[in-house]
Amino acid sequence: MNKEEYIKRIDRKIETLCEELKEVTPGELKSIVDEFKKFALRPGKRIRPLLLLLSYEGYNGIDIEDALLLASSLEIMHSFLLVHDDVIDNSDLRRGEPTLHKVYEKLYSSPKLGVDIAIVIGDIIAFYILGIISRLKVSADTLRRLIYNFSTCYVSTGFGQLLDVISANRIGNYDITENIPETISEMKTAYYTFVYPLLFGYLLAGKTEKEEVEKIKTLGRLAGIAFQYKDDIIGVFGGDAKTLNDLSEGKFTMLVKRTYELLDDNRKKIFRERISKSVKSDEDLNVLKKLIIESGSIESVKKDIEKLKHDSLDILETLSIRDAQKSYLRDVIDKVLQVKEIKFS
Repeated sequence: MNKEEYIKRIDRKIETLCEELKEVTPGELKSIVDEFKKFALRPGKRIRPLLLLLSYEGYNGIDIEDALLLASSLEIMHSFLLVHDDVIDNSDLRRGEPTLHKVYEKLYSSPKLGVDIAIVIGDIIAFYILGIISRLKVSADTLRRLIYNFSTCYVSTGFGQLLDVISANRIGNYDITENIPETISEMKTAYYTFVYPLLFGYLLAGKTEKEEVEKIKTLGRLAGIAFQYKDDIIGVFGGDAKTLNDLSEGKFTMLVKRTYELLDDNRKKIFRERISKSVKSDEDLNVLKKLIIESGSIESVKKDIEKLKHDSLDILETLSIRDAQKSYLRDVIDKVLQVKEIKFS
């Protein structure tokens, strides 16, 4: 299958799973599930399910329906995490459309209800997916491994989110040279975006070799950290609705850390004072953006991304995965880690 066919089949399965949930939803609540389904089906890269399917087929998995079920479940989990992330960040837009809590706010004419419903539907989805995983036609040992790693994946992601939340707008409480951004990138992003989708495909195919598992985890960790570093740059210079959000929220990103490291002592003080403010004016944001540009941190982080990508692709070459899927994975990783040229305004 080519990428478009993979995505079509994933989206069909997502729609089916959401419709099945809607069938068991009390009548007056069906519209809530329907809006979640629309949210989950908004156009996106589908990186996580795509990686799982490529891993599964590459390790000679034979039941594509099982793989599609688990792959689509990961994308639904991704949507649930985005819903809660948008609530935490008080975001208005996601993928060019209103965030789900804003959709519910309009539906029920209440900001509080919008947030409350978004939180609860996310919780429902998380538990619903556990039931979906129980449908997999695999041995008891394989199912046990999948559930254990599923739990480990999202617990780690949650801890990464917690670290992201408690460090935001509190950078002044930390040594800015601490390695917190890398830890956040690994736990919040790398695990559930790269490490575990690849690992789930491997385990679903019935494979268990510890050496291969460790290679998969290392590859995913490197690619996932690079993916978050790229997102850190987009969070300030993306040219879309997200632009400057990371600075407004005082996110402790690698771009912030590297900027601070590269500035002279006088500008370090200015940068730290402005980035640590809980409420930032337009002037604060413009000063911070200017200091980031002047520090050379963007090019520095882009070099990190290239190194991480190169190292992850080197590990990919050592995996005992079929050549066709290995080539496809190489293209996917290379494409999603490309950083577009930034135009400074």
